[in-house]
Amino acid sequence: MERSRLKNIIIVILALVNAFLIFSLSIRHFSGQAARNRTVSELSALFRNDGVELNTDGLPDTLPPAGGTLTRDLAADKAAAVFLLSDVTDIRNEGGGIYTYSGSGGRATFRSGGSFDASGTLAGTGAETLCRKFCKTFGYEELAFSLDDSGSGTASAVQFFSGRPVINATVTFILENYTLISVSGIHLPSTFSAASGGGSMTAATALTRFLSARRESGAVVSAVTDVQLCYQLQGATASTVLLSPAWQITTDIGYYYVNCSSGLVSRS
Repeated sequence: MERSRLKNIIIVILALVNAFLIFSLSIRHFSGQAARNRTVSELSALFRNDGVELNTDGLPDTLPPAGGTLTRDLAADKAAAVFLLSDVTDIRNEGGGIYTYSGSGGRATFRSGGSFDASGTLAGTGAETLCRKFCKTFGYEELAFSLDDSGSGTASAVQFFSGRPVINATVTFILENYTLISVSGIHLPSTFSAASGGGSMTAATALTRFLSARRESGAVVSAVTDVQLCYQLQGATASTVLLSPAWQITTDIGYYYVNCSSGLVSRS
């Protein structure tokens, strides 16, 4: 009998503890939501006073990921060269972090900092397919073609890292008569060493910095339609590339970027 009573008391205590935890979490959730609503309301008023319409639907409340360094991988450079040239028959170290690759399809040059270019007869029949396969294999997205009726023109795509675009890391393909004759852009290594801690700049702070920069520049912006996290390349040595998180702010006149480390506002 005593054991049964003790068991019931323990059950009641556990139920009360669970109820208290649920209540505490609910209070924290509603307090956080109230604070977010105040922030959104204040931002909207701030932008409205400057004559700028701010779309606050889906405004991110996450913090940026940590920045860090990407270490150059010569094997990855060679893999990209082989993909574009069909094979590699000669590799030369030109010094200064520059390597050239020659093959049956042409010639490719890879440099420290990630920039590269390749030229020759890289693909005849199936050139558009090769462009798509290159992007899928090496982490580019948002591929867009601009070709005329003769199959001549360009295509471009953006390098992604950890599911986010690296806004100043793009690749451009040049086609003539459905033949791929040139590829150039940025090819990021995949070995990443994160800096300690993550970024602390919120989307609200980034928007405030953007608005201040807009006032100083006098740019005629009438609407901000979206805010998303992205990455920027900040610098390079012979073996590493610095990757920094940033907020991409979409406006009616183009994109603005607020670097989460430096606070610098730039425009594409």
